Amino acid sequence: MVTSNRDTRDTGVAPATYARPVAALMKALGRITAPYPGASFRSTLLRTQQRYLATPSKSPVQSKLTALEGLSFISPGVESWLLRPDAIYAAMLPALVGSSVGHTGTRPLLNPAAQVDAPAGVSHTGAAAIASAAVPPSAPPAVSSTPPVMAPTARSSAMPLAAFPRPEGDNGRGMHWVPTMSSSNAAVDRFVKEARDMKVKWMVILNDGTKTGANDYLVKQLVANGIMPIMRIYTPNGRPIEGDLGALVRHYRELGVSYYQLYNEPNLKDENPNGVPSVDSYLDKWIPAAQMVTAAGGLPGLGSLSPGGSFDDIEFLKQVLDKIKQRGEVATLDKAWLGMHNYTFNHPLDYAKDSNGFMKFKWYDAIVREKLGREMPIIGTEGGTYVGSGDDKMFPRVDEAKQVDMVTGAYQYMKSREPYNFAYTYWVIANEEGGGTDPAFSHQALFKRTGPSPLVDALKKLD
Repeated sequence: MVTSNRDTRDTGVAPATYARPVAALMKALGRITAPYPGASFRSTLLRTQQRYLATPSKSPVQSKLTALEGLSFISPGVESWLLRPDAIYAAMLPALVGSSVGHTGTRPLLNPAAQVDAPAGVSHTGAAAIASAAVPPSAPPAVSSTPPVMAPTARSSAMPLAAFPRPEGDNGRGMHWVPTMSSSNAAVDRFVKEARDMKVKWMVILNDGTKTGANDYLVKQLVANGIMPIMRIYTPNGRPIEGDLGALVRHYRELGVSYYQLYNEPNLKDENPNGVPSVDSYLDKWIPAAQMVTAAGGLPGLGSLSPGGSFDDIEFLKQVLDKIKQRGEVATLDKAWLGMHNYTFNHPLDYAKDSNGFMKFKWYDAIVREKLGREMPIIGTEGGTYVGSGDDKMFPRVDEAKQVDMVTGAYQYMKSREPYNFAYTYWVIANEEGGGTDPAFSHQALFKRTGPSPLVDALKKLD
């Protein structure tokens, strides 16, 4: 889990000094830019202002300043000096006290008019099972530190986070079912029990287009065992969904499925019929499908992008949200959720140089806030750490012990996760043992022909 380096030393300023108007605080924070990709200066100010306003005006000085430490909550990739409260305090004091106070950190404060270079992307080949066509991601675009125009307020019709359904006893632990579009009753009985024993509360399953029936028993057993199903509507190579999507949603809503993932990894060449990832082509398919899902009582999933991908997932998401607004279709997002594939590769869980790691949700959340002015649920639909991963040469390859440590660590993180961060989902519970036929997924399965992975026992013991 990620922890910030909190410095609680006294600044020597009287508590009453910090009871100045919020405007003064915002002016002071104007000296702190946003030297990280994926989150704008605007979102930093919004989050800080919310935390400041939520702090009682008569509280001690340290409590008031603690509100500012929430900056680390929305700062993926931010340099460590900005996470230090003493650096933040130093930036605040000139405006709040009216005196000239020097920076006490290890480097000078950034000039708000300066251009900040984004960190270089990490070269990797992508997750073999789902991103075989992926290329090393390009570096995220540089982020201007000039404060932009404030984001619009959230639409009043957008469904609040608390209204989205969650499983009873939700712990954020997700898992992907066998990569098949139907399972035998025996496979369902075996692996639903295993999932329950591992305390899994979310399960992604594949459905063959708009066909109904093949997954009925699986859905019923998941629901009966307190596991929330997420149904991915599968079409080969990202072809448009055909048939009566509304009828499928109505059928499975009655059985307990609320969440429907529409299309998968559209930023990959292989997930586009013409081999060319295109935001416009994706939205031409996604928007009408999402509207059908919503009209039938379901919740449509956006994104589920490949990390990096043939078309960098960070840039793809930004353009998707921009073009939804340009098309006048923001209302389509009112009951939507954002899918995420936060594979770690061989990066540690707190990796923040770019978005290609477990913490991808922080980058996605920052983009959503910047583009929509609000939060939306982010649900991991694929993720994991695998033995042998060594895509980033700056870090050691993952061995069996490291895999257990990282996956259990990711699930532990979810116990105190962010409100918008609904689930972390491990790919995949089983392959051949559950009826899967593609050998590319064998090494990622928890249950193999040779026996269960050590992860299984570790997850069953996890609180």
